[in-house]
Amino acid sequence: MRRRAAVLAGPGPGSVPLVRYAVPGECVAVLPAGGDAIPVGGPGVGVLLRRGNLFDHLTVEQNVTLARRMAARRAPESALDLLELAGLPGRGGAYPAALSATECARAGLAVALAGAPDVVVADEPAGELDRLAALELMDLLCAVARRGTAVVVATRDPAIAAAAHRIARVA
Repeated sequence: MRRRAAVLAGPGPGSVPLVRYAVPGECVAVLPAGGDAIPVGGPGVGVLLRRGNLFDHLTVEQNVTLARRMAARRAPESALDLLELAGLPGRGGAYPAALSATECARAGLAVALAGAPDVVVADEPAGELDRLAALELMDLLCAVARRGTAVVVATRDPAIAAAAHRIARVA
């Protein structure tokens, strides 16, 4: 089982411009946790952003399919299988504008998993979700970790960070 880690940032935007965080024995991820910087994924790294990494002009299934095609390696699951894994069965034909914030986060996770990453780096993935939806998303990220993908979450919410095996606090 891969481990889950959280980077817990202090208040205010841009308080953590760049964090280098190592998941022992697994990977090293570079994680901007504020400001306008966007994490860059690479082979073995899936990125989950607050808004879900979705192109508005593509359906959810097309977004996941595009991510699979562009990845250095591909998840063995199809786009529809990844959407089911993320808790979105039957929503592949929907456009991002038609999704709730929770569904966008779940679709973004399917996009992040499309490249069969060793690690998923999530930058405030629950930032626009209500408390229950945020905890459900964290349960989903924990399930991803149990499947063998390391998960690193940057958050300012201690309740979200509490789901991690390890927490790094950055003031």
